[in-house]
Amino acid sequence: MTRDRSWRRARPVRPSQAQVDRLRALSDLHAEWTAEHLDGEVEFRPDAPERRQVSDYNLHYLDVNPPADAEQEFHARARGIFGLDPETGAPPA
Repeated sequence: MTRDRSWRRARPVRPSQAQVDRLRALSDLHAEWTAEHLDGEVEFRPDAPERRQVSDYNLHYLDVNPPADAEQEFHARARGIFGLDPETGAPPA
């Protein structure tokens, strides 16, 4: 039995320059926002007793636990980068 792979592309397709620019702007926003909202009080505890022995906690540890308004600000600005309504995320009419 063969699998239908008609949905696969023959080769990778490079994103458009506009998409590359938007992703670069999003990366810059994330770096700026993280530096601004970095919480130095958050404790990193990879060996906490409640952790499983085999854990990838250090790979998924959240460095920043921002207040809701700061997180909302990030999402609003990110939506704007992608041309969406900053408040609702809706595409332009």
